[in-house]
Amino acid sequence: MRIVQRLSAMFLLFFLVSCADSHPITPTVTFVNTPSLLPSLTPTQTLSPAATRTPTSTFTPTERPLSLVFYGDSVLKVGDVSRQGEVGFSIVDILRSDLNPADQIITSNHGGRKARWGYENLDKNVLVYNPDIVTLWWGLNDLGGCPGIFDRQTNKILQYELDAYLNQHLMYMQLQIEALLARKIQVVVITPMPVLGTLPWSHFSPDNELVWENDYRCDFNTGLEQLVEAQRKMVADFEAEQRPVYLVDAWRIYKNHPNTDNMYMDIVHPGSFGAQLIADGWLQVFSSMKK
Repeated sequence: MRIVQRLSAMFLLFFLVSCADSHPITPTVTFVNTPSLLPSLTPTQTLSPAATRTPTSTFTPTERPLSLVFYGDSVLKVGDVSRQGEVGFSIVDILRSDLNPADQIITSNHGGRKARWGYENLDKNVLVYNPDIVTLWWGLNDLGGCPGIFDRQTNKILQYELDAYLNQHLMYMQLQIEALLARKIQVVVITPMPVLGTLPWSHFSPDNELVWENDYRCDFNTGLEQLVEAQRKMVADFEAEQRPVYLVDAWRIYKNHPNTDNMYMDIVHPGSFGAQLIADGWLQVFSSMKK
C-alpha cells in the first residue's frame, strides 16, 4: 500500500510540473510538451488498452481537412513527448481513428499549468497552427490543490479563496475563448473530471521540494465541482449568444460511471476506458458542429 501511495503521489506531481517546449512529431500529427521532471513510473493499476473500441467515422471523403488543436494540462496526455505511446491514455490518441486522416491533429499538453498560462502562451502553442477547432481542457490545477482552497486547521473550504481562484480561472478561460472566436475558430471546452477519492495535502520542504502528505487529505472534489459548474455556465452564456463554443462534460461522464473499471490510471488522470468515454463525448459534440 505504501508503494502504491508513493506512485500515486508521484503522478500527482504533474499538477505542478512546468513545461514549455514544442516538439513536432510528423507533418500532420504534432505533440507539444516538455519532458517530465519525474523518473519513469509504473501505473498504480493494471490498465487495459482502449483498442477494443470500434471507431465510428465522423467524416465523409468530400470534407476538407481540418486543423484541430487540443490544448490543456496533463489530463490530455501523461508523459513526455518521447514516451507518448507508452504512458497514459489520451483522448486524442483514441480520436485519430475517428477523424479524417488528412486532418492536422495537434496535442499541446502542459502538465501542471493553469488557464492563465494557457492564455499567455496561446500564440505559440495554438494560434501558430491556424486551427479550425480548438479544444480547451484546463482547470485541474487552477485551484492550487488542498492548500489553495482549504483551511489547514479545519480542513474545510475557504470560500473566499475558492471564489478568487474561480474568478481568475474564468477570466483566463474567457480570454482564451474570445481570442479564438475573434479568429473564427470554434471552441470545445472539456470540464475537469473528478479526483478519485480524496487528494493528499502538500507542502514545500526547506529545500523547496514538493512533499505530498498521503495520510492527510482533503475532499478536493467539493471545490473542483464549483469550477465545473462555473465552466458550464460560461459555455451556456456563449451558447445563448449563438457563438460557437461547446461543452464536453467530463465530470458528468465520470459521475455516470462510478464503478467502471479503468476510469483512472492514478487518482487524477483518465485510464483507458475513461479516456474512451470522454473521446466519445467529444465526438458527439464534433458531429454537431458546422465545419
